[in-house]
Amino acid sequence: LLLHSMMSGGITFLAPLLLLAAAVMMLGGDVVRGGLVPCTWKDPQGDFYDLSPLIDCARVGYSVSGVAGQFAINFCESVNECNDGVSGVCQDGTYDAGNASNITFSALTQAGQKGVVLTMAGGSNDGCPSDRARSSVFNIQCDPTAQKPVITVVSENPICQYNFNVKSASACPTTPGPQKQNCPLYVWLVPHTHDDVGWLWTIDEYYQQAVKYILDTAVEALTANPARRFMYVEQAYFWRWWTDPNTSDAQRAALKVLVKNKQFDFVLGGWTMPDEACTTYGAEVDQLTLGHQFLLEILDFTPTKGWQIDPFGASSVTPTLSKLAGFDVQLIDRVSNKGEMQNNQRLQFEWQGSPSLGAKSQIFGEIMGGGGAGYCDWFGAFQFSDDPVNSTNVHVWAQKFLDMANSRKAWYQTNNLLAAWGCDFAFQNANNMFHSMDQVVAYLQTNEANTGVYVKYATLNDYWDAVFASSKASPNVSYPLNVGGDFFDYDDSLWWTGYFTSRVELKGVVRKGESVGRAMETLYSVGVSQGVLKDQNNNYLNQLIPLRLANADATHHDGVSGTSNPDVVLMYQNDLLDGISSANSVGAASLSEFMTQKGNSPYLSSAFTSLLSLGNNSFVPLVLFNSLGWSRSDFVNVPVNRKDVRVVDSQKRPVPFQVNPAFKVDDDNVTSTYRLYFNINLPAMSFATYFVMQTNNVDEQCVGEIYEPSSSDVDVVHENEGLALTFSGKTGRVAHVANKIKNVDVIIKQDVVQYISAHSGAYAFTPKGPAEPLSSRPPVNTVVKGPLLSETYSVFPCDDASSSFVKQSIRLFNSNTTSPDLQNYFDVHFQLGVLPSHHEIVTRFSTDINSAGTYATDDNGFEFQQRVYQYDLNIQGNYYPMVYASYIKDVSAQLSLVGERSHGAASLQPGELEVMVHRNPDMGDGFGPGLTDTDIVQPALRVVVSSPSAAPVHRHSYLFNFPVSVFVGKAVPSVDAFTSMYATSAQFLAKDLPQNIHLLTFNFLGANKYILRLTHLFSVDEDTAQAQPVQVDLASLFVKLTISSVVETTLSANNKVQQSATPSSPVITIYPKEIRTFVISF
Repeated sequence: LLLHSMMSGGITFLAPLLLLAAAVMMLGGDVVRGGLVPCTWKDPQGDFYDLSPLIDCARVGYSVSGVAGQFAINFCESVNECNDGVSGVCQDGTYDAGNASNITFSALTQAGQKGVVLTMAGGSNDGCPSDRARSSVFNIQCDPTAQKPVITVVSENPICQYNFNVKSASACPTTPGPQKQNCPLYVWLVPHTHDDVGWLWTIDEYYQQAVKYILDTAVEALTANPARRFMYVEQAYFWRWWTDPNTSDAQRAALKVLVKNKQFDFVLGGWTMPDEACTTYGAEVDQLTLGHQFLLEILDFTPTKGWQIDPFGASSVTPTLSKLAGFDVQLIDRVSNKGEMQNNQRLQFEWQGSPSLGAKSQIFGEIMGGGGAGYCDWFGAFQFSDDPVNSTNVHVWAQKFLDMANSRKAWYQTNNLLAAWGCDFAFQNANNMFHSMDQVVAYLQTNEANTGVYVKYATLNDYWDAVFASSKASPNVSYPLNVGGDFFDYDDSLWWTGYFTSRVELKGVVRKGESVGRAMETLYSVGVSQGVLKDQNNNYLNQLIPLRLANADATHHDGVSGTSNPDVVLMYQNDLLDGISSANSVGAASLSEFMTQKGNSPYLSSAFTSLLSLGNNSFVPLVLFNSLGWSRSDFVNVPVNRKDVRVVDSQKRPVPFQVNPAFKVDDDNVTSTYRLYFNINLPAMSFATYFVMQTNNVDEQCVGEIYEPSSSDVDVVHENEGLALTFSGKTGRVAHVANKIKNVDVIIKQDVVQYISAHSGAYAFTPKGPAEPLSSRPPVNTVVKGPLLSETYSVFPCDDASSSFVKQSIRLFNSNTTSPDLQNYFDVHFQLGVLPSHHEIVTRFSTDINSAGTYATDDNGFEFQQRVYQYDLNIQGNYYPMVYASYIKDVSAQLSLVGERSHGAASLQPGELEVMVHRNPDMGDGFGPGLTDTDIVQPALRVVVSSPSAAPVHRHSYLFNFPVSVFVGKAVPSVDAFTSMYATSAQFLAKDLPQNIHLLTFNFLGANKYILRLTHLFSVDEDTAQAQPVQVDLASLFVKLTISSVVETTLSANNKVQQSATPSSPVITIYPKEIRTFVISF
């Protein structure tokens, strides 16, 4: 009724569409296609019956008990009870007792009664005689008082034929005439474009050659006709258009009017439409904030709808972040088993991202119906770039539109249909597109009374407002609840699980960009808030912008995923590296200002130049910054070219150190002769200064010694305070790990194996069969031992190449401290490449842990998903994205693998856990650019062996992914020469945050406003001690800063949630998995 008032009335359909109306009137005994045309019949006496009011539009149907069981019934349409999409009558929720597509009508023969007999045949024959299938016969009597049908079961006679009596006003004859559907169909036509932020072309190429014309002509077309609508997503392009000198002030003004009039709409509103498998939740939050803040600043616009229609699968984190961002709906598209969900009306559902958050993470979800990329279906059918519609063919296009709409209406519980009219870089000539579609829409609106199909241009707000109103008005509409579930993996003829690992080098640079960006934004914000860093002209802030943009660009679902063309991959990498360099200069400047004394400011750089050129009798200061909200004990690893060195702190106290040969497995692109390792301790959010000094002689005790076992069969044991790590003398591989503190012993065999590509590409992983050994020969090991660490460098023989393309270094650190951070792990650093064609490399850990086919991988580093090995799937169908970590466990032990970039991970046998670390399929999979990756890459994994607990894996995920920032000063003649001129340390948090709370963001927003985000690391029931609510007093959080204002906001800080307590006591409670966002002022 609401929509009738907005739609124009109807004139009789013209010739082509009259055929449709004629088709619905079928004479006695003819079969009517259930659910596809109205349920009407004309008897031999000329009386006309329209039973379509009996159709339950929600396909829930009517329930009746009686002879032979419980029946669910829908007239002339299938009922959901059987979930097979064909049953018009379902017996006991199981048996098809009458097929909705096999209906016949006949006259009611009872004397003096008007009515009709409706027969549904063709049901199942389970339990029936061999010559008979189930059927149902309805004797429907005319009863003008029965506005709702009164149904009774009379008999089962003969066997498997169920006879019903029905009284209904719909069985009273009417004057024959054109009939319309009992359930009018409302089609919401939403014009849109999906603009990849890099893929086959670079971002700038796409903008100049496509996106500029989309936005220019869309503004022009919408201005010309106020009935038109358009929807836009990617702020990476809208920002370019808005700031483009070729965009006129008149165009910007027109756009503002269109937004105000709700013709031009923004959904999602992030910088990109981010990938959901390889991104961290922190990176997703940052890019969303960047886009939302831009829209808020220039248009005062706040998006309320989620739109993730092209990523390959969907994460459970998506509904959580969307709900926290203030969205009320989240639409996705590329998921597996879409056809099954369509048939069972499960495309719409309540989606609860995190069981720990419950309703706080629950949002209405919808999966785009149609093909694999359903968001392009309507554009594929109505591609009007050449403006093909005219008065002579509009009826043909209108019929096509009706056919497409009617073929999809049964997928949904309400009579509202989203027609998302757009695709990749659609509407490059919006004027032509709209001119043709205007004619089709006008034609359909003119004839809507006859078709029962109502069409109008719309936004997503219009569509979902109608869905919610219809759902509320119908007591039979009920949406399923998906709790904590994701939609991985994505199967589109091949399993799209290769991109979890594709372009390993890019994935590493992306993660480094995120880590550096977070640290340098924090240093800038601390410097500005304390008035130490003067930035009146935003010179420093402008130097942070390149990394903000590069980090955001890389979240795109063809960015970090590694699925773009090679030149586009290079664009992402170069932009990130340039941004990292620029942001590091800001961090160096901020630290330099904090170290300034008496007008003296030290020179600091993120480059290791002065360290590599360390001269005789000189000292090189290293300023180390811990950006985390916790104190940390850790090890720093820097390149040097001499081994006659020592390390001291700013008090000239000796610091434990060790010099080892450089095995070229460290991912910093620095060539050196040695690597220097030393132990550091830093308070939460603080910096301290250490010195690398040249000595007159080599301290041999602190130089790693190459260890030669007495026999090749002798096991080699590396040991520290917490772990004992045994290498087999026979195999040269890790064989056993013991956690001495937790009394956990695990038999572990670590190996590197290879899959041979059959039909793999950038997206898909399709091996020929199980993984194969690199060689039958064991690796050649070099063992280095010293006081600070033991290192085993392995070169794996490779039968498929003349030289090894797999090298690794396993490091176990020693520490004199009792810090648990240092006692339960060892690190594996790889050097991989150049890989031969068709090779995909995996490191596999085979253990005696009784994992029983279960394992866990994390969605976006936010929350673990429990996986179960699916025996009915192939290898690639059991791979899942690992963003931070993955683990297997049993009742006594847990093996966790933590990465510093995203990977694909799987457990294909009980007790096994494998991670894909590099791939070079050197072929295409048919879905876009192929993948030829000849990079030599240095990924790393942290291996944590513990008792079953989430605490160590959470802790190491952040320690490993947010390492200490290292800045190098110029060489000085002594420690005193430096400390007499400069301050050497400072702490910016008054005390550590609780161990279960992570400082996700401290970013300058502008005008003495800062975004502060805190997140709880644990899910409910993950850990007895840590998975608990915790209080944080914001007033006492920072050193030297007094908070004057605290406002809790949505995730992207674009809307106020509630005013917090008074600034004198803003104590907040953070519950498991919460992310709390505040805008604070000092």
